[in-house]
Amino acid sequence: MSELHFLGLGGTDEVGASSYLYRLHEGNLLIDAGARPGSVGEAALPQLERLAEHPPTAMILTHAHLDHVGALPVVIRRFPNLPIYCTEATARIAALVLGDTLKVSTSQGYPLFSAGEMKRTLERLRPVAYFTRVSDHGFAFTLLPSGHLLGAASVLIESGARSVFHTGDVSNVATPVVDAAWLPAAVTPVDAVVSESTYGDTLLPARKEQVRTFVTAIGETLRGGGRVLIPSFALGRAQEITQILQTAMAGGLIPSVPVHLDGLTRSVTEAYEAMLPLLPEPLQNRAKVSRQAPFLSGTVNLVRDRRERDGIIASERACVVIASSGMLHAGASPQYARAWLPHAQNALFVVGYQDAESPGRRLLELQQGGEVMLQNGQGALEPVPAYSRVERFYLSAHADRGGLLGMIARYSPGKVLLTHGEKRARTNMAGYLDTRHDVVLPAAGELVPLRDSGRRRGAFISTAPRKLEALKERHARTTVTVRYDPASHQVMIRLPDRLDGDLFGEGEYTLEVLRGKLTRMKLREHDHAEADAADTLHETEPAGQS
Repeated sequence: MSELHFLGLGGTDEVGASSYLYRLHEGNLLIDAGARPGSVGEAALPQLERLAEHPPTAMILTHAHLDHVGALPVVIRRFPNLPIYCTEATARIAALVLGDTLKVSTSQGYPLFSAGEMKRTLERLRPVAYFTRVSDHGFAFTLLPSGHLLGAASVLIESGARSVFHTGDVSNVATPVVDAAWLPAAVTPVDAVVSESTYGDTLLPARKEQVRTFVTAIGETLRGGGRVLIPSFALGRAQEITQILQTAMAGGLIPSVPVHLDGLTRSVTEAYEAMLPLLPEPLQNRAKVSRQAPFLSGTVNLVRDRRERDGIIASERACVVIASSGMLHAGASPQYARAWLPHAQNALFVVGYQDAESPGRRLLELQQGGEVMLQNGQGALEPVPAYSRVERFYLSAHADRGGLLGMIARYSPGKVLLTHGEKRARTNMAGYLDTRHDVVLPAAGELVPLRDSGRRRGAFISTAPRKLEALKERHARTTVTVRYDPASHQVMIRLPDRLDGDLFGEGEYTLEVLRGKLTRMKLREHDHAEADAADTLHETEPAGQS
């Protein structure tokens, strides 16, 4: 087959089990082999059996999150000599994640791989530096900083005269523990971009504002004598939150209370301490000047065993617990949630993506006093009433729709494939891409050609000067007014009589209330009589849907 093709084995129309095969002229390149969080056994795996038809020549690991690395030993079981390229930080973190995956899957009775297979997998890792062009296999690739996690990478693939940019998981916002994604200074055209779309239907609020309101909410809970649980992804997010809390305590914004790290966050944070030279320069400088460990200093404490955890849960002393898992699937976080959610003075703050079936997503959708199913100490699900304060703060490590569209525009592709997102996120984002691009929403197992269709490359909005001027003039004559009624807590939006398709793209529109919960708002059509009475009516849906 001479044409370049993309085959998604998992992680196409979902956030989980990411694994992507590129069929190139010179051979096959496999990117990632993840597992589905919350699933066990074969159900947790991507369609790795398809690799028998298309054996990979080489493999790239973009980063070490479970949904990208959890099935790696299963691949090496089938292809024991396969070289796996990744950054140095990813190689170090992958050892921790695979060890935890083996432990958890064994305890569930469905181990995905053996300790020996894990060891052989880690021996196949070949660390390469960012911006190093690797051409040992006929095709070439370069790893570029993606900003999502320490060591995370996007991939620029070259095959013959063709090129493909694979975003991987990407973030265009810097945090205390990772720099923002790298972008070329000038537009760099490629034949295709394969992009993640986790938040393809969302415009996230400014991160500084989210951090400010997050710190304020923690301070309010602690001063009221409550305890704060932050279910967190162990990699990156837990370390960022630790930095935020240490800075806030030093500045007197929140009381100086114990900060407990439990679950996988313990070993990962210790590993981050050992990788200080790989962390952002400001964090290195701060640690050097203060002569203190960047994370494990001050009031930060590692919860070493169940006895210590039980003591923290039983204590009425104000504290903050950062515990895995981030979606409350399993691990230490459900144990704290079971004990603290029923009490109104406590708080549970969600700080990351929650998949559609996760307990964290269902918790966000509850009214106060509703029940959520959480694992008990024996792994069985039991209902838990939620009377505590529950809020979501967007400290995501993924770019939102605007960030993704900006990155895609920088590479000016002839074709765009949207992966790593739920149906609504992918379809919403597709609606914002220039219709003159080929936009594909591949299904798992679908072979998609990557050739440039010959359509004009360009940004997601046409930048032709005449059209831009016409848009400015037309929108200058457009009046949109918004009125808030404090008595009824209604937002009324008056739209113009005629809507230009360039003003509003197709899809759903979201209204975010920073100090409250997320409410989704839809724009819907009305007949003239109804419009005369109420213009455009808002329709709210349960919080936490986006």
